[in-house]
Amino acid sequence: MNSHSVNRRTNTCCAICESSNRASICSACVNLRLNECRNNLKSLKAERDALYAKLSEALVKKGKADDQENWLLLRKEKIAKMREKLQLRQIQVSQGKAKIEKMSRDIKVKNELLDKARGLLETIRVEQMEKNYPNLVCTQSLGHMAITSERLHKQSVIVKQICKLFPLRRITMEGERKDGFSGQYDTICNARLPRGLDPHSVPCEELAASLGYIVQLLNLVVQTVCGPALHNSGFAGSCSRIWQRDSYWDTRPSSRSEYPLFIPRQKFCSTGGETSWSERSSSNFGVASMESDKKHALESSRSGSFNYASASPHSMQTHKDLQKGIALLKKSVACITAYCYNSLCLEVPAEASTFDAFSRLLATLSSSKEVRSLVSLKMASARSSKQAQQFCKSVWKVDSTISSSTLAESAVSLPMTVNRYTFMMCHCFSSCIVFLLHHQYLLVIYCFI
Repeated sequence: MNSHSVNRRTNTCCAICESSNRASICSACVNLRLNECRNNLKSLKAERDALYAKLSEALVKKGKADDQENWLLLRKEKIAKMREKLQLRQIQVSQGKAKIEKMSRDIKVKNELLDKARGLLETIRVEQMEKNYPNLVCTQSLGHMAITSERLHKQSVIVKQICKLFPLRRITMEGERKDGFSGQYDTICNARLPRGLDPHSVPCEELAASLGYIVQLLNLVVQTVCGPALHNSGFAGSCSRIWQRDSYWDTRPSSRSEYPLFIPRQKFCSTGGETSWSERSSSNFGVASMESDKKHALESSRSGSFNYASASPHSMQTHKDLQKGIALLKKSVACITAYCYNSLCLEVPAEASTFDAFSRLLATLSSSKEVRSLVSLKMASARSSKQAQQFCKSVWKVDSTISSSTLAESAVSLPMTVNRYTFMMCHCFSSCIVFLLHHQYLLVIYCFI
């Protein structure tokens, strides 16, 4: 109290306040005391604000740290769960693989057992057939071979007539001709076929005629040998066309797959829209292409190459379509050639061109003796040497002396152990055997009842 009064007295100059020990009552002393309190409050407020800012910053940092810690905990929990799922999936995958391997082994074992059983059954069946029905098997085989011989003979006759109508051969032109073309060419009916896919390797008249002949020849051969045809083609003389069929059941051309096999005239190469085949070619069946007065054709120079620089866009498109048509035609010819060579167990000549190999095939098919020899060798390789020798002597030999009574007796001379029904069936089968002597070959024609 004394110290406070002393300080108060020293800080004031009021005589009343200094003389008494009471609180200040004058305005000057009161204002002085208020200023002191105000200054103290300001300093305390500043200190409070600083502490509040520090506290807020600390709280923000602590909140971020807590959020990060919580995020890490959640990530650890998710990773732990995913690891557990991964381990579970790995276990399931390993179990599935083991199960599949076990099933594969079981299936493999069962297939092996089935193959063995099938082979054993086939062996037993063959043995039983040879033991109980040797004459029946022999007679059926002879009949089958005889029918095959007759079919091949008729096929060779038809193919020979086709080759006479459309002679296909390879020629060599020596020296320089008037038209500027020389060298080796495949010809049909004395009309040269193009080399490769170049439609300008031969004159346009011969190009249209030869490709039309090839189309007709291919159609006839496909029907004769019952072979596959990759594409459909329409014979219209020198205005023939080829196309990819729309589907297996629909022989109409699919969109953008109909190509010409001739160089169209200038009136067909206008800038107008593309007309249909019936409007352009099938109405005259190639007669317009035989005109010799004015030949407005898209021909190039006689050097055998197409001038791409001076050709119009429509000429370029026509040239490309013609090349595509030739490619499709050659592909069809190669397909039927490979099919027939494979059916005869022969290899396609590797050094020959497409049309040359086709001509060799036609020469082979037109020779009945050569075809019969190839078929006999094919059947001999599939049977034992003893049976093949017996069958070849029975049917394929020219001067065969097998009589009808011999084969009839062999067909009905079955073992007495067979039942009555089997015996009657074999008797009916043998009664249907007819023997014909045609072109010095023994033909056996049979039918099943």
